[in-house]
Amino acid sequence: MFIAPSLDVVLALIFFIILSTSFLLQPGVEVSVPDSPFLLAPQRDPLVVSIAAPPISALYFENEQVTLEELRDRLERRPSRNNTIIIKSDRLAPVEQLAGVMNITLGMGYPTVVATSEEK
Repeated sequence: MFIAPSLDVVLALIFFIILSTSFLLQPGVEVSVPDSPFLLAPQRDPLVVSIAAPPISALYFENEQVTLEELRDRLERRPSRNNTIIIKSDRLAPVEQLAGVMNITLGMGYPTVVATSEEK
């Protein structure tokens, strides 16, 4: 009376182990990503700098309006230089301001990326 249910459970476990290992050993679909100097891996905990276009023409870091000097001070106070800085700039934002932000971040050793969007 107890042998049949226990034998059933043991056989079910054996089949589960046999089938699950065959699924784990399959490699899946191989994807070959083309080489590109502009390919970017997903970023963890990036720092975002936003540049607004005129007539406002403001610079935002951590959701606060800052100047270039304040941006430099805030980045210098950070303990780690491992965070990637993503610069989000409006199309009509001054190029001088974008270049100033990039000079500061790259000069301090931060990996820097300029975010773009598709043309519609």
